[in-house]
Amino acid sequence: MARHEDGMLPVDQLVALLAILVAEQPTEVLEIGTFMGHTTRQMAEALESATIHTVDLPESFSVGDQVDGALPKDDFHLIERRVVGREFKGLAIAGRIRQHFADTATWSFSEAGSATFYFIDGAHTYEYAKHDSEQCYELCGGRGVFLWHDCDSTHPGVERLLTEWREMGRDVRRIAGTTLAHWKGDGV
Repeated sequence: MARHEDGMLPVDQLVALLAILVAEQPTEVLEIGTFMGHTTRQMAEALESATIHTVDLPESFSVGDQVDGALPKDDFHLIERRVVGREFKGLAIAGRIRQHFADTATWSFSEAGSATFYFIDGAHTYEYAKHDSEQCYELCGGRGVFLWHDCDSTHPGVERLLTEWREMGRDVRRIAGTTLAHWKGDGV
């Protein structure tokens, strides 16, 4: 396992995510927020035949590219130093990883095929958390497994979105001792 670096999912949280992933055995996964590809790699290694779709901003994106009227982004310090997919490039598992370069505000989520497992760890603003979650929900018709990262007071946008989902009757739960939240839709 790689040495921890800022922006990487902590080991205890990775273990929780992988435990749920392996229990669910999805054939297609959508990860929002590739970053260096640590989590992408671990998911691909845990699921021997699944396709992992992962989306991150285009490699050419820079902080100055933020357009007025666009959904507000955050974590610019991570965006500026990322090497998207560094952790899985050149490995045998890379053949099952579909790297998408796009801003999810305008990306067609249908490019994620028939994903039924979603790891949402892109921009943590309320607007992105809401948009990305709703697009994933629409893609699976509410029959997916969702995990969100950074569900804590330092990311109030994510917490606000999850509170709204709970108010809609969706039993979103925090995973004790982590900043992960989990929801499994009906029929999964």
